[in-house]
Amino acid sequence: MGRTVGTPNKITTEVKEKLQTLVEGVVDTLDITEMTIDQKLKLLQITSQYILPRLKSVLTEQVKDEDLPQKMGAKDSSKKSNSA
Repeated sequence: MGRTVGTPNKITTEVKEKLQTLVEGVVDTLDITEMTIDQKLKLLQITSQYILPRLKSVLTEQVKDEDLPQKMGAKDSSKKSNSA
């Protein structure tokens, strides 16, 4: 018999907690003053993707279909070519 619906996976929770502890330990040992500019930029590049939401997902949530501009379809251009 499996888990009840809504019950968190115990092993996944334990792995996440151990990984979080490991990451915190590594971050605590970093000495940013000794890093080169390239290393600092790479650190920002890697970590920002886990901290900041991606722009595409933010726009998808905020834009409604009725707010989008209407496309000029092929019907409009074909009317002009047929009437000539």
